[in-house]
Amino acid sequence: MATIRQLPSGKFNAQVRVKGFPQKTITRDSYAECEQAAREYEQSLIAPKAHTVACITDQYMAEIMVRGGKKRGGYVATYSRLVVINRTLRGKSLETLTKEDVLAYRNERVGVVSGSTVRLELQLLSRLLRWANDEKGIDCTDVVKGVKLPEAGKPRDVIVEPLQLQMILSLASEKSKPIIELAYETAMRRNEILAITPAMVDLNKRIIRLSDDMTKNGEGRSVPLSTKACEMLRVLCDGRDKHAKLFTLTPYAVTQAFRRAARLAKVYNVCFHSLRHSAITRAAEKGLSTVQLMAVSGHKTITMLSRYSHIKAENIAHLLD
Repeated sequence: MATIRQLPSGKFNAQVRVKGFPQKTITRDSYAECEQAAREYEQSLIAPKAHTVACITDQYMAEIMVRGGKKRGGYVATYSRLVVINRTLRGKSLETLTKEDVLAYRNERVGVVSGSTVRLELQLLSRLLRWANDEKGIDCTDVVKGVKLPEAGKPRDVIVEPLQLQMILSLASEKSKPIIELAYETAMRRNEILAITPAMVDLNKRIIRLSDDMTKNGEGRSVPLSTKACEMLRVLCDGRDKHAKLFTLTPYAVTQAFRRAARLAKVYNVCFHSLRHSAITRAAEKGLSTVQLMAVSGHKTITMLSRYSHIKAENIAHLLD
């Protein structure tokens, strides 16, 4: 409610009081202008609050990407995608988001990143909109539904051969070499390797124990170790504090170190993640069963496992004898 009075200067002053909000003082040249300004202010307080991706990101992460007090696998990637989504939508509110906005988003992003990346971003936006409406009562709809998403990229099928690995290692930095070798021997993901501490390594059982918050799918697992991997870890863990990480490089530094070494070695179309594909393929060629391969890779479905196993016919022909 507004109380309006004329000041000695001739201007008009409104004192606006709304329960639950601090008092607001408004001064205008005329009574009508002052009354209009006070009315607009009162309406702004009772109008529904606009919600952007940015303003609900922290709540979404806390409720959806944290389980039992621990961050789920993919936490960092999800948060990064939400930041990109908000930036690309230019802070537009969820309530006013339209199908046309999604189409514009898709067309803008496909010129910057791969179709697979855009597909993941829009799928996340779809889940966010449904969660916001169903769980938070925000007046928004899943405007992603009905928009044709970019095709999923072809699964990566290039693997690193043993000779290529040696060429890459010969040109890699000293800090990145053991990380690259462990990835090739264990099929572990980059961030899983960077999280290793001596306390996680059991050389008697020949395993590395990964907790829930260290894996992509949020489920802990034990990684079986080859003889070579055990030898490497024995040296790396020797004399170290049992809770100190074995490696100090950042994820980005590891990726760049591998990329640079591969380029210098003239090994093309590979990235650090190719080492995981290579390790799983090598294990498959040794005759491990599907269940055994899933124990190595940590995959929960045969469909995902199949995207990582690229067996060459000539390497399994002897198994037919």
